[in-house]
Amino acid sequence: GMLGPEWERLLAAEPELAELFAEGDAGDAELAEWLGQARRMVERYFTLEDPRRLEPAERELFVETVLDSGLKLRGYIDRVDVAPSGDVRIVDYKTGTAPRADFEARALFQMKFYALVLWRLRGRVPRLLQLMYLGNGEVLRYEPDEADLRATQRKVEALWQAIRRAMDTGEWRPRPGRLCDWCDHKERCPEFGGTPPPLPVVPGARPAVPVDAAEPAGSARERDDL
Repeated sequence: GMLGPEWERLLAAEPELAELFAEGDAGDAELAEWLGQARRMVERYFTLEDPRRLEPAERELFVETVLDSGLKLRGYIDRVDVAPSGDVRIVDYKTGTAPRADFEARALFQMKFYALVLWRLRGRVPRLLQLMYLGNGEVLRYEPDEADLRATQRKVEALWQAIRRAMDTGEWRPRPGRLCDWCDHKERCPEFGGTPPPLPVVPGARPAVPVDAAEPAGSARERDDL
């Protein structure tokens, strides 16, 4: 298959990737298992769509925009498809399995975030958001509208204001739940008896500014990144 030679090519270009696996037989076994998982995901992808029939407009597209409040949004979109009609589809690949119905909204928030940024950049609401779960071969699709994206913008700004308030007060409230069982940071979480590390000093840190009092984009005031 293609995965083995592609891994060797990548390793030649970035030798430090070899450190991802242990040395000796144990490392060889880890690499074989990892390549096996990757191979199964690639095979599953081909059951979902035929790439020969696709002509993506963009891959790994970096997008960035600044909201009227001064908050900067940016990220990388896995794939952007543009139909002859101009309709846009945003596609994101996931190595895990599709979430249960009650977690779908959380999964779609990332996609709405991308859609919001692309809408502000191009002036057109994406027609379709598509999450492809290569862990079990399911596809989650959603058709957003302007109301969706305006609500997403309000949520993003509210989240950032909450983060700034927590930075100013030093009070970070944990939200324990079932997902805590998979968290790599439990030892630092007060909910589990841990102590958070000291926060880095943020240059130009200032109290959170209410969104409705924010200055227009392009002003000389400091801009935040998200």
